[in-house]
Amino acid sequence: MAAAPREDFWARMKERAHYWLLLAQLNPIPVAAGTLILLLIIALLLMQRRRAKSTRRVRSVTKSTAAGTTAASEAATTKGTSIPVEEAAAAATAASIAKSTPKDREDKSETTPITPASAPVAAATDDGRRERINRVADEAKKVLSGDPYDESLIGSDVQETRRLVGAELLSALVGRNAERRERARASFMKHGYFDDATRDLRIAESDNERAAAARRLSFVHDREATPHLIGALGDPSPDVRRAAVEALMDLRDPAAIGPLNSLMQSETDRKVPRTLIRQAVEACATSSEDTATPASDLSFASLPPTSPQSFETDREVIEI
Repeated sequence: MAAAPREDFWARMKERAHYWLLLAQLNPIPVAAGTLILLLIIALLLMQRRRAKSTRRVRSVTKSTAAGTTAASEAATTKGTSIPVEEAAAAATAASIAKSTPKDREDKSETTPITPASAPVAAATDDGRRERINRVADEAKKVLSGDPYDESLIGSDVQETRRLVGAELLSALVGRNAERRERARASFMKHGYFDDATRDLRIAESDNERAAAARRLSFVHDREATPHLIGALGDPSPDVRRAAVEALMDLRDPAAIGPLNSLMQSETDRKVPRTLIRQAVEACATSSEDTATPASDLSFASLPPTSPQSFETDREVIEI
């Protein structure tokens, strides 16, 4: 008698399972959507539970560290010794890590700093950099005032020091005091900052660095920079080409008229407008120095009319 109800129960379960299977086959999309939603809810619950466990673990580590620090400081006070708080915190952290499990150690390494002495190291680094800046500023003042200065510092090979010295010299080069400008220019050339600028203009990877090098060369107002700036007119970056055009306009070297005219014919980028190139050509053509320039290069410069006699004289000079 007991076997009959059990067989009926299993028969009903099979019928229900068969019914739900047929329903799923007839409506696959709703059943799949419901299954995905259910799995997503389960995954969210598991993630929330795991996050709660990690939060409790971090709180317990923090409390144990604080308790260890307090105990260490009290022990030091009791014994009459002066132990820094940083050392006490480090000792407490090391003790708590030693007592924890490997899994807890991984969590503590991610959340708790093991080297609290990093702050004094950073402070010492900042003090050293501040001292270097002050020393560079003092030596730069000596250079600009004409007093004897430490050439080993002004001509240092350390990149950070050269950057600071270069900034001091450039600030004087753009100033109004003519004597300071001349002294800064002499030091800029003597200690290799001009060569640094030309090297950066040729091989620097960043477009901004090459453009900044072109501007540095324009501040020096030395026509030795003209060939380097002419080479920069073919740079793939329009920012560098524009900086080179502006630098050549400041130098006013007639030797740059031809390359500038060629650039005017080939330039298509809006960052380097033809009006700017034309202004650079005119600035080079109206240079104060009496330099002979071919007539083809002065296509955009205002030249006075010449008489036939003078034209014949110039042609004879050219033929000679």
